[in-house]
Amino acid sequence: MEKDFDFLKVGMDNDITNNIPKEILIGYKKKINKFLSTARKESKLQKCFYCKEEKSSFCNSHSIPAFCLKNIATYGNVYYSNKLNNIPFIDYEKGVNKSGTFQLICRECDGQIFQEYENPDNYDKEPTPQMLAQIAMKNNLKKISKRLNEYSLYDILAQGAPYMSNFKDDMQQVEKMDLKEDIQDFEKAKRLSKKNWEDEYYLFYYEKLDYVVPIAFQSSVALVVDLEGNIINDIYCTKETHRIEDLHICVFPLKESSIIMMFIDSKHKRYRKFYKQFKKLSHEQKLALVNYIIFLYSEDIFFSKEIPDEILENQKLINVAQQTSMFMTSDRSISAIEEAKTIYDLNKKNDIPNLLSKEYKLR
Repeated sequence: MEKDFDFLKVGMDNDITNNIPKEILIGYKKKINKFLSTARKESKLQKCFYCKEEKSSFCNSHSIPAFCLKNIATYGNVYYSNKLNNIPFIDYEKGVNKSGTFQLICRECDGQIFQEYENPDNYDKEPTPQMLAQIAMKNNLKKISKRLNEYSLYDILAQGAPYMSNFKDDMQQVEKMDLKEDIQDFEKAKRLSKKNWEDEYYLFYYEKLDYVVPIAFQSSVALVVDLEGNIINDIYCTKETHRIEDLHICVFPLKESSIIMMFIDSKHKRYRKFYKQFKKLSHEQKLALVNYIIFLYSEDIFFSKEIPDEILENQKLINVAQQTSMFMTSDRSISAIEEAKTIYDLNKKNDIPNLLSKEYKLR
């Protein structure tokens, strides 16, 4: 019996992209860049999101410390997630200065409010509570920027296709709910970044590796299930009472070592089972799980061009990287979150190459 539901994926097969004429690719790429540029202009704020002062221009803030990108770059360039997603109209290689940037705060604030966590010398020991708050603040700023851009994108989409107006309204309502939560989390992190208070964030994993990993990552994800299949976040629930709880993950390649860490807001209790399960894993399996979560949940991954082609062409890795949470079905009896348990099963962590293992070290 054929299933009447599916989870959508991003990207295309090489067989398809290789047959698209070059002039068509160039034409679509120009249209998409114009589309995205218009959305960024329409979503641009008049005031710095941190200091609230009016500014004529904003800083190109990196979503991950630039020193991490420089440590894995080849001639100043790194690969972006689209190297695996294979969307033909989007670049997959970027220079360090243009990788993972967003414009939401002024240059003065950007140069001051992240100083502690963006200093590689501060990772000789575990990060301070203030550093964790700065990381959380940066992660939420990036999410806020993304929400504002997406909100404008839906407006532009509906202008070009009026029949999409209902879809636009539904998606913008979701964006409003998510944006409200992101702003609340940002304001908390902003407040804590000025202090050094213990117990506000729970750092349950910190590992300093004696080698340089070939990927750099900093973001927050909303885990759907833990290692036993228990639901942590019902990402399809539209009730305001179900607040999404984020997991912050960092993979920071230093010059001769690497920092891997995960932490949560201490008030987020739905992760209790997960971090207890995680702590029981071996060193190798912990790294494999972090690696799997990053590729399964995020598109904001930067990796070295030195990674062997056979790894980047690994079909299981590509399938995981292309997975999305977009669920399509005409059968109302089917629960999206129950079906998602299979897609987000963390026990598949060993199915893909573990780029955090020593096997794939850069040096």
